[in-house]
Amino acid sequence: MFAMTTVPTVRRLLTASALALGVATASLAPVLTAPAQAAVPKVRGLAVVDMQKVLNDTKQGVSARKKLEDSSKAKQEKLDGKRKKLEADQAKLKNLSGDKLAQAEETLQKEYMEMQQIYMTMQQELAAQEGRVLEDIYKNCQSVIDKIAAEMEIDLVLIRDETTILFAEPGLDITDVLVKRYNVKYPG
Repeated sequence: MFAMTTVPTVRRLLTASALALGVATASLAPVLTAPAQAAVPKVRGLAVVDMQKVLNDTKQGVSARKKLEDSSKAKQEKLDGKRKKLEADQAKLKNLSGDKLAQAEETLQKEYMEMQQIYMTMQQELAAQEGRVLEDIYKNCQSVIDKIAAEMEIDLVLIRDETTILFAEPGLDITDVLVKRYNVKYPG
C-alpha cells in the first residue's frame, strides 16, 4: 500500500519538474541560440617590420650602437684599471704579516666590493642608455610607419620576430621601405 500511494506523488513531482525545466529552457532559448555579433572591422592590409634590421640599417641605429659600444668600452677600461690595481695590491699582501696584513686585506675587500658596485652601476647605466635609444628609435619609426600605412592602406603592422611571427609572405615585409624613409626623415 505504501508503494501505491507514493507512485502518484512521484509522478506529480516528475511532471512538475519536467514542466519547470521546460519553462526554464524556453526562457533561455533566445540567449542560447542568438549568435554573438561583434563589430569586427575588415583589415584592408597587413604588413610586418623587422625591427632588428631597422636598428642595424638606419643611420640613427648605427650611430646609436657606436655610441653605446664606445661608452661600454670606456666603462670597461675604467673597470679594468680598478681590477689591475686590486691585483697589484693583492700581490703586495705576500710581503705583509700580522696587523698590517689584516688591515690590508680589509682594505682590499672594501675596494673589491666598491669595484663590484661600480660594475653594477655601469651595467645599469648601459642598460638605461640602450633603453632610451631604443625608445627614441621606436617612436621615430612609429611616425614613419603611420605615413607608410596610410599610403599603402595598411591597417595592421606587426613586428617581425622569430618568437611572434613564424611565417609571413615576403611581400608583406615593409622593413626596407621603413629604413629608407627613416633615414630621410632622421638622417643621423
